[in-house]
Amino acid sequence: MNRLRLTLLSALLLAAGCDQPKPPGPPPAPPAPRVSQAPKPAAAAGEAEKKPAAAWSYSSVGKRDPFRSILSESRGGGASLATRCATPLGRYELEQFRLVAVITGLEDPVAMVQAPNGTGYTIRRGSCIGKNGGSVAAVRTGELVVAEWATRADGTRDRTQTVLSLPKREVINIEESP
Repeated sequence: MNRLRLTLLSALLLAAGCDQPKPPGPPPAPPAPRVSQAPKPAAAAGEAEKKPAAAWSYSSVGKRDPFRSILSESRGGGASLATRCATPLGRYELEQFRLVAVITGLEDPVAMVQAPNGTGYTIRRGSCIGKNGGSVAAVRTGELVVAEWATRADGTRDRTQTVLSLPKREVINIEESP
């Protein structure tokens, strides 16, 4: 029985000894001194610092501007700008002009229109007039015919002709006077 007590006591001590934390071990050895190497060239060091790659970049090439009208793009964008009048006659709508005089009987008839600001302009066949890039198709007795391209809401283009006429009281036919 003594033997049994001794065995139980030793097993109990072993089990109790396992629950205690381990004693600290020897301190770690200091790191070995590094052998100095030759310094790297400055160019290689500069490249290493400049190499961090950009995570993401945006390119608008091939994408439409979200702040521009879709209708302006359907008109042809830059191509439509070339057909517009670069003269002062291109600043106003065609309906804003007033036909003041027409001179016929010449090889190249001449008409005079008055802009909304009161300035008078002489125009001939082929002259550019109006915001839509119209051109003078004909100068006839008492009237001026302007042809222009109009863009509809669905994007189709139609050729339209607008006639500016002199007021009836101002029509004077000089050729028939005695």
